[in-house]
Amino acid sequence: MSVSLREIFNEHKWLWFLAGVSIFVAGCLTAVWLNQRSAAVDVPVMEAMKTEEASTKINETITEAQKRKDRLPEVIRDAKEKVLQSVGADGDADIARRWNSLLGRYREHKSAAGGI
Repeated sequence: MSVSLREIFNEHKWLWFLAGVSIFVAGCLTAVWLNQRSAAVDVPVMEAMKTEEASTKINETITEAQKRKDRLPEVIRDAKEKVLQSVGADGDADIARRWNSLLGRYREHKSAAGGI
């Protein structure tokens, strides 16, 4: 006496309705559960403000660093031009005096640091 599931559903037509309603309810519960998982979390107002301020400051710092980075080649080029103009106008004695001044500062620094 083997009864198949198809025979049971053919005998009792109301089981089709019950199965359909069960699937619909399961879908509704799943939708509610998924919506609750993605719902926004209530954050305290003060924490949200502090986080927003910190985020703004970080963005401003990043923007300023990017501006400085973009200006760097220009600054280097200007410095090189100034050095070339300054050295180009100097004679051999002036260059030797500058070189000796740099060496003197280097030696003072080394002796003050104990040779390090």
